Parts: sequence; structure tokens; C-alpha cells
Amino acid sequence: MQSSNTNNEEKLAAGKQEKDLGNEYFKKGEVTEALRHYHQALLHLHGLQNNKTFAVFRKEQEEEPKKDPIQEEIMKTTSVIYSNIAACLIKNQKWSRAIDSANKALKNDPDNTKALFRRAQAYINEGNTTRAREDLEKLSAKNPEDAAVKREWHNLRLKDKEQDEKQRRDLKGMFERKWKSEEKEEGEKKSENKDEKLTSTAAGSSKTSAMEPRFIELDE
Repeated sequence: MQSSNTNNEEKLAAGKQEKDLGNEYFKKGEVTEALRHYHQALLHLHGLQNNKTFAVFRKEQEEEPKKDPIQEEIMKTTSVIYSNIAACLIKNQKWSRAIDSANKALKNDPDNTKALFRRAQAYINEGNTTRAREDLEKLSAKNPEDAAVKREWHNLRLKDKEQDEKQRRDLKGMFERKWKSEEKEEGEKKSENKDEKLTSTAAGSSKTSAMEPRFIELDE
């Protein structure tokens, strides 16, 4: 009978194999096929983080928790797979789903800088510049000279500028609509006042005509 660790090692190896296949397809630009293999990899690893060995590993105690190298590797591999899924989703411009996958990657390995970087990318494209800035600040603190991070800072500034311009256009459009609405209302009021004045004048003329004295012809 196989031990729990031996079984975990086999599933981990199978998961890694699927992950590597996914990487090969991703490099060839075949994103759909890459995603298929990444999901297969997760199926192999699914449930391994909930066994008794892992429960001891994850348990928070005052004393230093016991660490199982196999379980640590399972966590890191799972994190890498989710991070790679995020990369695929970014390629497909699925920003919210990419953020979700990056979050899962960081949950399994908070030190996964690639997952953090990809989440920042997705936040920028989604328009959540506040969250993107937080992630980029963390990345810059770890590696201030990273060219890819600097590029995303540039993209963030462009997104900020784009949002500012959109806000100005929206405000301008709002004021123009308001001005046109007020102008229309003022025109309608003037028209109503003019009609009322004409009606009043006509009524006054009619009244005056009725009260005018009639000349009686003199008897000859």
C-alpha cells in the first residue's frame, strides 16, 4: 500500500508534467491549449492541500509549525500554475478573471512576484489604478531597476491620463447637456410669456371695442 507522501509525490509529478506542457503551448502562442493543460495540472493537485499532513503544515500555532517539503512544493507549484493561467487570461484580455487567478496564486505563495506583476497588469487594463499602484509599489520595493515594472509604471501613468481626459469629456458633456436643457427651458418660457402677452392684448382690444361709444347720426 502506498504511503500518503508517495501518492502526493506522484500527483505532484503529474501536475508538473501538465504544467510544463502548458508552458510549451503558451510559448507557441496556443493559449487555449495551454489553459487546458494548466487546468489538468490543477486537477492532479486538487485536494492535496487538504489532507492531514497538510493540515499540520498549515496549522497556525505559537510554536513553529512543522513543514513538509512535499506540501511546500505543492503550494508553490499550484501558485505557479494559477499565475500562468493569469498570463493566459491577460493574453485574452479577461482582466477580472486574470486578477482572480493571480489572487489564488498569491494565496498559495505570497512571494510569487510574477503573480503580483500579472495582477498589476490586469488592474491597469481594468482601470483599477489604485490597486495597480499598490502592486507596482511592492514590486518596485523588491527590484527598483526591473525594466518590466518600469514599463508598467509608464502604462499606469497613461491609464491615469486617459481616465482624467475621459472625466473631463464626461463633465464637459454633462455641462453642455445641462446648458442646452436650460436654454431650451428658457426659450419655452419666453414663448409662453409671448403667447400670454398676445392673448392678453387681444382680450384687451376686444374689451375696448365693446365699450367704445357709438356715434348717433344727427336728425336733419
